[in-house]
Amino acid sequence: MRVKSRLFLGIITAVAMMSLLAGCGSLRKVRDIKVTSVSLESYSLNGLRSADGVLAVGIDNPSFAFTVTRLDGVLKYKGEEVALYSADTFSVDKQCVKVYDVPCKAFLGEGISLMQVMQIIRQGNLEGLTTDIEAKVKLKNGAGTKLKFKDLDLQKMAEKQ
Repeated sequence: MRVKSRLFLGIITAVAMMSLLAGCGSLRKVRDIKVTSVSLESYSLNGLRSADGVLAVGIDNPSFAFTVTRLDGVLKYKGEEVALYSADTFSVDKQCVKVYDVPCKAFLGEGISLMQVMQIIRQGNLEGLTTDIEAKVKLKNGAGTKLKFKDLDLQKMAEKQ
C-alpha cells in the first residue's frame, strides 16, 4: 500500500512539474527550459485520500531566473477528475542545471477511490491522462503572469521529453 501511494504522489507531482515547464515553453524566451529528472525525496500519507511530499526536480534553465509562487492543477483520466494537486513556492536560478526540492500536496478527486487510481497506474503509460494547470510565475524584478493550461495531454508531453 505504501509503495502504491508513493507512486501515485510521484506521478501527480511529476505531471504538475512537467506541465508547468512544458507550458512555459510557449513563451519565447523559456522554450529551452527542460525538466531533466523527477524523483520523490519524501512523502507522508494523510489518510487514504491525500499525501504531502517533496520532489527532487532537475531543471536545465538556460534562461532567466523565475519563481513559481503558486501552482494548482487537476489530473484527469479520460475526462474524469482523478486528483487535485498543488506545489509550494519555489525559485529557479538563471542559467543553471540544478535539482530543486519542491514541496507538494495531492488529493484524490471526489468519487475516486485509491483502487481506481491503482488501476490507472497499472496500465503502465500516460495514455488517457490529461491535466489542467494554473500557475503564477514571477520574474526577479517582480513582473509576473498567471499561466493557465487546459487538457494538456500527458502522453504527448512525455514523448517530447
